[in-house]
Amino acid sequence: MGVTLLKPRADMAAPAAAAATQARQWVVIGISGVTCGGKTTLASRLRETLAPVAVLHQDKYFLPDDSPKHVPVAGLSRRHNNYDILSALDMEAMLRDVRDTLAGNKPAPDHSAPPEARAPAPLQLPGKSFLILEGFTILNYEPIMELCDLRYYLTLEYNECLARRVFRLYDPPDVDGYFDKCVWPEHLKYKAQLEKDSRVCMLDGTRQDSYDVVMADIRAFVAR
Repeated sequence: MGVTLLKPRADMAAPAAAAATQARQWVVIGISGVTCGGKTTLASRLRETLAPVAVLHQDKYFLPDDSPKHVPVAGLSRRHNNYDILSALDMEAMLRDVRDTLAGNKPAPDHSAPPEARAPAPLQLPGKSFLILEGFTILNYEPIMELCDLRYYLTLEYNECLARRVFRLYDPPDVDGYFDKCVWPEHLKYKAQLEKDSRVCMLDGTRQDSYDVVMADIRAFVAR
Protein backbone atom coordinates (compact mmCIF):
# COMPACT_ATOMS: atom_id res chain seq x y z
CA MET A 1 0.00 0.00 0.00
CA GLY A 2 1.55 3.28 -1.06
CA VAL A 3 1.80 6.35 1.13
CA THR A 4 0.56 9.72 -0.03
CA LEU A 5 0.20 13.09 1.58
CA LEU A 6 -3.50 13.63 2.12
CA LYS A 7 -4.92 17.05 1.26
CA PRO A 8 -8.14 18.60 2.52
CA ARG A 9 -11.21 18.97 0.33
CA ALA A 10 -11.70 22.32 -1.32
CA ASP A 11 -14.45 23.20 1.16
CA MET A 12 -11.99 22.67 4.02
CA ALA A 13 -9.74 25.55 2.91
CA ALA A 14 -9.99 28.35 5.48
CA PRO A 15 -9.44 32.04 4.65
CA ALA A 16 -5.70 32.44 4.95
CA ALA A 17 -5.24 36.08 5.93
CA ALA A 18 -7.03 36.13 9.30
CA ALA A 19 -5.76 32.71 10.24
CA ALA A 20 -2.17 33.66 9.42
CA THR A 21 -2.35 36.78 11.59
CA GLN A 22 -3.64 34.82 14.57
CA ALA A 23 -1.26 31.91 13.92
CA ARG A 24 1.76 34.19 14.36
CA GLN A 25 0.85 34.31 18.06
CA TRP A 26 1.35 30.55 18.23
CA VAL A 27 4.35 28.28 18.12
CA VAL A 28 3.11 24.98 16.66
CA ILE A 29 5.16 21.89 17.46
CA GLY A 30 4.52 18.64 15.60
CA ILE A 31 5.67 15.41 17.27
CA SER A 32 5.31 12.26 15.20
CA GLY A 33 6.99 8.90 14.89
CA VAL A 34 6.93 5.18 15.44
CA THR A 35 4.56 3.49 17.85
CA CYS A 36 5.91 3.40 21.43
CA GLY A 37 8.71 5.76 20.40
CA GLY A 38 8.15 8.30 23.17
CA LYS A 39 5.87 10.80 21.40
CA THR A 40 3.36 11.17 24.22
CA THR A 41 6.10 11.31 26.85
CA LEU A 42 7.85 14.10 24.98
CA ALA A 43 4.59 16.00 24.46
CA SER A 44 3.77 15.69 28.16
CA ARG A 45 7.16 17.00 29.23
CA LEU A 46 6.82 19.97 26.91
CA ARG A 47 3.34 20.64 28.27
CA GLU A 48 4.79 20.82 31.77
CA THR A 49 7.41 23.31 30.61
CA LEU A 50 5.56 25.70 28.28
CA ALA A 51 2.77 28.16 28.95
CA PRO A 52 0.18 28.88 27.78
CA VAL A 53 0.00 25.54 25.99
CA ALA A 54 -2.48 23.09 24.50
CA VAL A 55 -1.89 19.53 23.32
CA LEU A 56 -3.89 17.68 20.67
CA HIS A 57 -3.36 13.92 20.32
CA GLN A 58 -4.04 12.29 16.96
CA ASP A 59 -5.27 9.12 18.69
CA LYS A 60 -8.42 11.03 19.70
CA TYR A 61 -9.47 11.14 16.04
CA PHE A 62 -9.61 7.45 15.14
CA LEU A 63 -12.74 6.56 13.22
CA PRO A 64 -15.23 4.24 14.96
CA ASP A 65 -14.32 0.58 14.59
CA ASP A 66 -17.36 -0.04 12.39
CA SER A 67 -16.64 2.82 10.02
CA PRO A 68 -16.80 1.73 6.36
CA LYS A 69 -13.72 3.85 5.74
CA HIS A 70 -11.51 1.37 7.59
CA VAL A 71 -9.32 -0.99 5.59
CA PRO A 72 -9.56 -4.62 6.80
CA VAL A 73 -6.29 -6.53 7.03
CA ALA A 74 -6.20 -9.75 5.05
CA GLY A 75 -4.45 -12.87 6.29
CA LEU A 76 -4.91 -12.45 10.05
CA SER A 77 -6.52 -14.97 12.39
CA ARG A 78 -9.60 -12.76 12.79
CA ARG A 79 -10.99 -9.57 11.30
CA HIS A 80 -8.93 -6.54 12.20
CA ASN A 81 -8.73 -3.07 10.68
CA ASN A 82 -5.50 -1.40 9.68
CA TYR A 83 -5.24 1.36 12.28
CA ASP A 84 -1.75 2.37 11.19
CA ILE A 85 -2.69 4.36 8.09
CA LEU A 86 -3.94 7.92 7.75
CA SER A 87 -7.32 6.86 6.41
CA ALA A 88 -8.08 5.21 9.77
CA LEU A 89 -8.40 8.68 11.31
CA ASP A 90 -10.69 11.66 10.87
CA MET A 91 -7.90 14.03 9.99
CA GLU A 92 -10.32 16.65 8.73
CA ALA A 93 -11.79 16.88 12.23
CA MET A 94 -8.32 17.25 13.74
CA LEU A 95 -7.46 19.92 11.19
CA ARG A 96 -10.64 21.83 12.07
CA ASP A 97 -9.70 21.75 15.75
CA VAL A 98 -6.17 22.94 14.98
CA ARG A 99 -7.38 25.78 12.74
CA ASP A 100 -10.07 26.84 15.20
CA THR A 101 -7.48 26.95 17.95
CA LEU A 102 -5.04 29.01 15.92
CA ALA A 103 -7.77 31.39 14.79
CA GLY A 104 -9.06 31.86 18.32
CA ASN A 105 -12.53 30.64 17.35
CA LYS A 106 -12.78 28.43 20.42
CA PRO A 107 -10.59 27.21 23.28
CA ALA A 108 -8.23 24.46 22.28
CA PRO A 109 -9.68 21.00 23.03
CA ASP A 110 -6.70 20.17 25.21
CA HIS A 111 -6.35 16.36 25.38
CA SER A 112 -3.83 16.37 28.22
CA ALA A 113 -4.04 16.86 31.96
CA PRO A 114 -5.98 19.89 33.23
CA PRO A 115 -3.88 23.03 33.85
CA GLU A 116 -4.33 22.84 37.62
CA ALA A 117 -2.49 19.49 37.59
CA ARG A 118 0.61 21.06 36.09
CA ALA A 119 3.68 22.43 37.80
CA PRO A 120 4.49 26.12 37.19
CA ALA A 121 5.84 26.51 33.67
CA PRO A 122 9.32 28.06 33.48
CA LEU A 123 9.07 29.20 29.85
CA GLN A 124 6.49 31.88 29.08
CA LEU A 125 6.88 34.34 26.23
CA PRO A 126 4.91 37.57 25.92
CA GLY A 127 2.35 37.34 23.14
CA LYS A 128 3.11 33.68 22.40
CA SER A 129 1.16 30.47 23.00
CA PHE A 130 2.22 26.91 22.27
CA LEU A 131 0.25 24.23 20.45
CA ILE A 132 1.65 20.70 20.55
CA LEU A 133 0.32 18.25 17.97
CA GLU A 134 1.19 14.62 18.70
CA GLY A 135 0.53 11.50 16.66
CA PHE A 136 2.06 8.75 14.58
CA THR A 137 1.22 10.27 11.18
CA ILE A 138 0.40 13.94 11.81
CA LEU A 139 3.37 15.10 9.74
CA ASN A 140 2.28 12.91 6.83
CA TYR A 141 -0.95 14.89 6.63
CA GLU A 142 0.11 17.88 4.56
CA PRO A 143 -2.25 20.56 5.95
CA ILE A 144 -1.03 19.92 9.51
CA MET A 145 2.57 19.48 8.38
CA GLU A 146 2.47 22.97 6.86
CA LEU A 147 1.00 24.54 10.01
CA CYS A 148 3.87 23.33 12.18
CA ASP A 149 6.79 25.60 13.03
CA LEU A 150 8.90 22.79 14.47
CA ARG A 151 8.65 19.14 13.38
CA TYR A 152 10.02 16.00 15.03
CA TYR A 153 9.89 12.30 14.22
CA LEU A 154 10.87 9.71 16.82
CA THR A 155 12.38 6.45 15.62
CA LEU A 156 13.17 3.01 17.04
CA GLU A 157 14.78 -0.12 15.69
CA TYR A 158 12.47 -3.07 15.04
CA ASN A 159 13.38 -5.16 18.10
CA GLU A 160 13.12 -2.25 20.51
CA CYS A 161 9.78 -1.16 19.07
CA LEU A 162 8.32 -4.67 19.26
CA ALA A 163 9.59 -5.16 22.82
CA ARG A 164 7.87 -1.97 23.93
CA ARG A 165 4.62 -2.66 22.09
CA VAL A 166 3.97 -6.04 23.69
CA PHE A 167 3.49 -4.26 27.02
CA ARG A 168 0.86 -1.87 25.64
CA LEU A 169 -2.87 -2.53 25.73
CA TYR A 170 -4.86 -1.42 22.71
CA ASP A 171 -8.57 -1.19 22.02
CA PRO A 172 -9.14 -3.27 20.03
CA PRO A 173 -6.18 -5.47 21.04
CA ASP A 174 -3.51 -6.36 18.50
CA VAL A 175 -4.11 -9.58 16.60
CA ASP A 176 -1.21 -12.04 16.18
CA GLY A 177 0.79 -10.95 13.14
CA TYR A 178 -0.59 -7.41 13.06
CA PHE A 179 2.71 -5.80 14.04
CA ASP A 180 4.66 -7.41 11.19
CA LYS A 181 1.87 -7.09 8.66
CA CYS A 182 0.82 -3.48 9.36
CA VAL A 183 2.48 -1.59 12.20
CA TRP A 184 6.11 -1.89 11.14
CA PRO A 185 5.70 -1.75 7.33
CA GLU A 186 3.43 1.31 7.54
CA HIS A 187 5.89 3.02 9.88
CA LEU A 188 8.73 2.45 7.43
CA LYS A 189 6.69 3.96 4.59
CA TYR A 190 5.71 7.06 6.53
CA LYS A 191 9.21 7.49 7.93
CA ALA A 192 10.77 7.26 4.47
CA GLN A 193 8.44 9.96 3.26
CA LEU A 194 9.47 12.37 6.01
CA GLU A 195 13.18 11.61 5.81
CA LYS A 196 13.13 13.44 2.49
CA ASP A 197 11.95 16.66 4.16
CA SER A 198 14.76 18.69 5.71
CA ARG A 199 12.28 20.46 8.00
CA VAL A 200 11.74 17.26 9.99
CA CYS A 201 14.20 16.49 12.79
CA MET A 202 14.66 12.76 13.32
CA LEU A 203 15.08 11.80 16.99
CA ASP A 204 16.25 8.47 18.38
CA GLY A 205 13.50 7.24 20.70
CA THR A 206 16.01 5.45 22.94
CA ARG A 207 17.95 8.60 23.77
CA GLN A 208 17.21 10.62 26.88
CA ASP A 209 17.98 14.04 25.40
CA SER A 210 15.07 14.45 22.98
CA TYR A 211 13.38 16.91 25.32
CA ASP A 212 16.55 19.00 25.58
CA VAL A 213 16.93 19.06 21.79
CA VAL A 214 13.37 20.26 21.31
CA MET A 215 13.59 22.89 24.06
CA ALA A 216 16.78 24.27 22.53
CA ASP A 217 15.02 24.49 19.16
CA ILE A 218 12.02 26.25 20.71
CA ARG A 219 14.20 28.85 22.38
CA ALA A 220 16.11 29.43 19.14
CA PHE A 221 12.87 29.70 17.14
CA VAL A 222 11.20 32.27 19.37
CA ALA A 223 14.43 34.29 19.59
CA ARG A 224 14.55 34.87 15.83
